[in-house]
Amino acid sequence: MTEMRHRLSGVEPSLSARVGQVLDAMRVLGHPLFVVEGVRTLQRQQELYAQGRTTAGKIVTNADGSDPAKATHSVQADGYGHAVDLAFQGLSPWASTHPWGLLGAMARALGLVWGGDFTAIKGDLGHLELPRRR
Repeated sequence: MTEMRHRLSGVEPSLSARVGQVLDAMRVLGHPLFVVEGVRTLQRQQELYAQGRTTAGKIVTNADGSDPAKATHSVQADGYGHAVDLAFQGLSPWASTHPWGLLGAMARALGLVWGGDFTAIKGDLGHLELPRRR
């Protein structure tokens, strides 16, 4: 539990609370998850942006970190990160056989944006974020 709190350090409080609700509900349903990442440094965001472009791997983000508003894991104007990545506990945390759709439904029910609904980046199934403010 301490590790989860650490990974949620700096995450916007209402997002952190809703992520806690999702984690609790999924655990009760027999699908425990863990927090992979909350707030990202500029360096970390740029490393992920390079992936699939100038380094090995598949593209996982279109946000290079130069504009924090577009990189929701980065600290935003309110001083908090607005995104969290989750994965399922076990040997294959990102396997397609996990109930990702259930995770998405829970996120949406709590007023969050689910990465599985993204059209620009496919397969960001563990990503949850606050809706963008207009």
